[in-house]
Amino acid sequence: MFLTKEWIEEAFPDDHVLTTHRKDDMLSDTRIKSVILDSRQLLDRLYTTYDFDRIVYFSEYLLPHNNPEGELDRLRRVLQEFREKEVELIYFSGPESVLTPPTSQSILTRTAEELCLHYAKTSKIQVKVFRLPYIYSISAAGPKCFERLFQQIPTENVSFDEQAAQPVYALCFDELASLVNRVFDTWTPQPELFTLPEVFHIDYRMLGTALQKLRPTLEVTYGTDTLQTYPADDKVVRNRYGWFQRYCLLDDLPQIYHAWQKSQTPKKPLLHRIIDTLRNQIRLLRFLEILLASGVTELLVQLTHTDAQFQMVDFRLAFVMLIGTVYGLNAGVFAAFLASLSLIFGYFRQGMTLVLLFYEPSYWLPFLVYFIIGASCGYVQLRNTETSRFVQNENNLLRQRLQFTQELYEDTLEDKQLFRHQILGRRDSFGKIYTVTQQLNTLQPQEIYRKTIQVMEDILENHSLTIYHLEKGYAFARLTAASSGLQPAPARSLAVDKYIDVFRAIEQDGVWVNRTFAPDLPMYAAGVRQNGSIVVLISLRTAGENQMTLYYQNLFRILCGLVETALIRAFEYESAIQETWYLPGTCLMRPVPFAEQLANACTLQEDKMAQHLLLRVSGKFATSEEFYAQLERSIRSSDIAGLGTDENVYLLLNQATEENLPLLTQRMAEKGFQVTSVSLDGQHRLIAAAKKDPANEC
Repeated sequence: MFLTKEWIEEAFPDDHVLTTHRKDDMLSDTRIKSVILDSRQLLDRLYTTYDFDRIVYFSEYLLPHNNPEGELDRLRRVLQEFREKEVELIYFSGPESVLTPPTSQSILTRTAEELCLHYAKTSKIQVKVFRLPYIYSISAAGPKCFERLFQQIPTENVSFDEQAAQPVYALCFDELASLVNRVFDTWTPQPELFTLPEVFHIDYRMLGTALQKLRPTLEVTYGTDTLQTYPADDKVVRNRYGWFQRYCLLDDLPQIYHAWQKSQTPKKPLLHRIIDTLRNQIRLLRFLEILLASGVTELLVQLTHTDAQFQMVDFRLAFVMLIGTVYGLNAGVFAAFLASLSLIFGYFRQGMTLVLLFYEPSYWLPFLVYFIIGASCGYVQLRNTETSRFVQNENNLLRQRLQFTQELYEDTLEDKQLFRHQILGRRDSFGKIYTVTQQLNTLQPQEIYRKTIQVMEDILENHSLTIYHLEKGYAFARLTAASSGLQPAPARSLAVDKYIDVFRAIEQDGVWVNRTFAPDLPMYAAGVRQNGSIVVLISLRTAGENQMTLYYQNLFRILCGLVETALIRAFEYESAIQETWYLPGTCLMRPVPFAEQLANACTLQEDKMAQHLLLRVSGKFATSEEFYAQLERSIRSSDIAGLGTDENVYLLLNQATEENLPLLTQRMAEKGFQVTSVSLDGQHRLIAAAKKDPANEC
């Protein structure tokens, strides 16, 4: 119809597109696959060869004064072929179904729309039906819409069937590209029916005036057809897809008319037109050539005085043989008939009577020879022509098969390249696994926790992850990180005895799957082992129906294995250099390593994966050794005490908030300490000071 490369690129910017056309509407762009609609078998082969995700079907009722044949049958075949596939289909229908009063085509148009909606309700096809005004285009195919109208302009008289007050319902085809793109981007599965508005309110009197501006001497007459109305704009399409009509037919008409003028070739001289006519009329040309050859033969006979008998050369026989050899059986017999007439007149000129010619069998021999030679040469030529035609048809068929196979081969190469990129870039591919390994390549456990949440949320498409740390010999697991916005908020500590079934399944199978949907247990869980004991518990609190599969379970297991490798390496690194982090004989971290731990905690809090409190600690003790000993007895195993660059002692409490500050203040006061909360800005200043002071390096 009006499809162009630019239209397809706007409507389907990231898709592989295949278009179907009639023979006279082929798309010239070779980078977009086009198929001629010449047989049902070809369409059936397309359905089995290609896998379609989206379909846009343009009704032939979109063109005014168009009487298509087989529209419903073609539409039904398309819907029938895709009834078992979840295909998104947009059907652009014409305006007849909503015009008032209805036209003779209204029933067919409504039937086509109801057919689409019926398949949407009874099969897997997802359908959106759009009723459009008549479409036109400003592209190279645009003048075809107005060709019948423009052809009347040279006669200085344009006649419309419609009344002057009849509105012109016209929509530029180029505007549909953006609509198609927006509809597919916001696709919903339920079937829907929309009506696109016509907002410029043009009537045929205005259209006739616009034509008179193009040709001032033009006379325009109008018909008496019944006035028809189109529904008013309900603004549904504008509000739903943000689409509205921008191009007006009156503004585009001059451009379309000039394009039509350029497409009209100048009138050729009479001789050239006669020659072109003869070239197109093969049978007429052959008949004239045979008559001309017969005249030349008769001239040679007269010049050589061989009217009734041949001497050295029989020109009539040569004529019959030549025509039969060149043009085939029918032409050979016709040439024999002409040669026979010439011979009869030759006999008459020599005094032969018709009675003597008829009753003397010896005179029949030349006539029999003419017809036998004409038929024989014509048969040979006909057989050779049929053989040649058969071979040519076979070659064309093989060429079509080769072209189809070549297209499949090119598609295979494109798919190979696409799959190669997917293997390296898809979220659950080995290429992505390599990326995960690179992201987890750090030696700080807190940073690994943060990266684990980000990576697993991205790959698993799940935002309910929690990570708990278990201390050997302790009855509780402490929360270290969790997905942001998780509701209800995850517990800060878990009782290990309530998770016996989870830990037992992890020990036996490597992963826990909540197949009984126990309400207080996660849907998936896996552990990180160090020296044979589980030290970290990674879990998914919830999982969708499509995530309760063996594939998803194996993917979760693989990711947890990568996290385990990274964490064990980080734990071993911590154990190796832990002595250099602390002041000798104390539980206090030096300023630089303490600042690094604080920075990781701040990053987790900024990403809303964890919370913490930083307290400045002071107290009156007899000696500093007594202060350090009492502080070590007063904090949890998950808390970190450190020295700042300002010589103050700080306490980093993981998974603590401002709400816990009164209780913490009271508890620390009972131990002989005074604590003060440090704001987030103060924490960042403490981190920055530790990085700037090289004297605090370990």
